[in-house]
Amino acid sequence: MVETPVTARRRRGRPWLSYCLALLAVGFMVLMALTGKLSETRQLVRFEARGVLPVLPEQVRRVELRLGDHTATFVRPAQGVWTRSGSKEVLGDELSSHLSQAVFFMHTSGPVRVMHREEYRSTPLQEFGLEQPRCTVVLSDGQRVLLEASFGAYNPEDLLQYMQLKHSDDLYLMSRFVGQAWEHLGEHVQGKPATP
Repeated sequence: MVETPVTARRRRGRPWLSYCLALLAVGFMVLMALTGKLSETRQLVRFEARGVLPVLPEQVRRVELRLGDHTATFVRPAQGVWTRSGSKEVLGDELSSHLSQAVFFMHTSGPVRVMHREEYRSTPLQEFGLEQPRCTVVLSDGQRVLLEASFGAYNPEDLLQYMQLKHSDDLYLMSRFVGQAWEHLGEHVQGKPATP
């Protein structure tokens, strides 16, 4: 077969294109190395906290947890570590981790559903387990109460839990792990085994 001049011209043009693409790739890598980050793209979704706690978890300085007749209070000075109220003894790593995680969930985990008063008006609160809540938590920044939440019964599928905020008529259906984090913390403080 005889090679035509058109095919020869295409082959000569390709190295030029390959060199340009390679040069662009190297330039992009140098730019990434100098700035230390990838450029932001529209495909990535930025995380947004949608929990019921409107402030950052680090701003919570005092936690009061009521589980049945038992109340446990924890305090954390600015830039400090968690202690029991009235004690200077620092909480152990496991208990401190449980407490920090429970506060974090209140900030990041939003309700699956919000039920307004009109939706449940004919149903008494005891049906939601909120007349005598499983546990109640009060979070404050040391000066003022940021949030007071009561956790009630689980929904029939056992995946969600009813929650009510003080001074609100709305009921929240929260992922079960949010309330369980507080219940497990209370049971750990009382020395009882955690119940599912």
